[in-house]
Amino acid sequence: MSTRPEIAEFLKALDETQYLSPARLQAYQRRLLSRLLDHARRETDFYAGRLDAVMRADGSIDWDRWQEVPILTRTQAQENFSTLCARSLPPAAGVAHEETSSGSTGRPLRHLTTDIQDLASGCASERFFRWHGIDPGLLVARIRGFKKEAAYPTGRRSTGWRTGNGDSEVMDLSIGTTVDRQIEWLQRVQPRYLASYPSNLREIAREAVRRGTTLRFDAIMTTGEMLSEAASAAIHDYFGRPPLDRYGSSESGHISAMCPSLRHHVASELVLLEIVDESGQTVQPGSEGRVIVTSFYNLAMPMIRYDVGDYAVLLPEPCECGRTLPVLDKVLGRTRNVFRFVDGTSIWPVLLANDLQTFVRNRQFQVVQRTRTDIEFRFVPAAAEQANDLPGLTAYLRTKLHPSLSVTLAATTEISRSSGGKYEDYISLVT
Repeated sequence: MSTRPEIAEFLKALDETQYLSPARLQAYQRRLLSRLLDHARRETDFYAGRLDAVMRADGSIDWDRWQEVPILTRTQAQENFSTLCARSLPPAAGVAHEETSSGSTGRPLRHLTTDIQDLASGCASERFFRWHGIDPGLLVARIRGFKKEAAYPTGRRSTGWRTGNGDSEVMDLSIGTTVDRQIEWLQRVQPRYLASYPSNLREIAREAVRRGTTLRFDAIMTTGEMLSEAASAAIHDYFGRPPLDRYGSSESGHISAMCPSLRHHVASELVLLEIVDESGQTVQPGSEGRVIVTSFYNLAMPMIRYDVGDYAVLLPEPCECGRTLPVLDKVLGRTRNVFRFVDGTSIWPVLLANDLQTFVRNRQFQVVQRTRTDIEFRFVPAAAEQANDLPGLTAYLRTKLHPSLSVTLAATTEISRSSGGKYEDYISLVT
């Protein structure tokens, strides 16, 4: 099947731009950014005066003042939908579509996207598939939240899931399906590739180990949430393959993806990604900060310097794969996953599942910070009657998190998914 000319052209450009020098990549970005800023000023009420700091009298852009452009928060985007929407679009942008983010933060976001942004994100994902030799002729199974029906026991079969590959075949299953049924479905469908949320794949691995079931695929692909070190290790240990991860959001599109060296390369041809501190100033590579994204191709609802709600770290050194695109060393997760303590310190919890099993045997766990000193350890017991070592668990969490903590146990029959269909190991209720 022939590829549409615009897709072939975009893919060819992405093959070349991934090796641009930093200076040439910056020039490439600024051309796209200039177009976006001009469009946003003319076509939206929200940006009519918001970009004045960087706009010179002659219409040129003062890039040295870029950080004076205010950061756009999720709350602002929610409250200003109508004024953020463009009155008209250039023909190249295609048609605008309204979407709503999954709301995994508890705050779903109504937003617009365009044909050209969808094409750009699709092509960036296609580049990722090519990096890893994912054959479009082989069946892939996806388990995640779907707007259209993909219910167990059948799921939904369709073609054309890959940009530029109309014959590519996919089987979809709703993330609302219980894990035991997901395993049965995978055994029945027998896909060559599997894609889902990291937390869901980890639960599949746990349940499969408990059942003595072996599942094997040519590649395991993750997206939709942070890939923690613990989840990555659990997936790798069971499936025998490292998870191949992509990072993005509904409103910003594709942001980054793992290369064959398993490093997250920022798709700098699609987005300007900044890592900033709490005051909005750029942090040095190697230091953690807030992820701020400007998507070049969303002309229907420009989101300039948008705070996606994640924290991350940029790697100071280039990747050994030879690609010159910036590298995200770590995506640390959402603000709601940060634990904050009485002395003002904070931490992203990283607890090893095997360590926790030594204190409380469990099929699944969730660590909830209720106050700055109180932790609730929720768990699905591994056995109907089991002895739990609360003093040992408390000592462990004090060592790993903070010495001031008190810990309570909360046995449950099920750890619920978030509204976005994902499992969360760590939740902080401290604002």
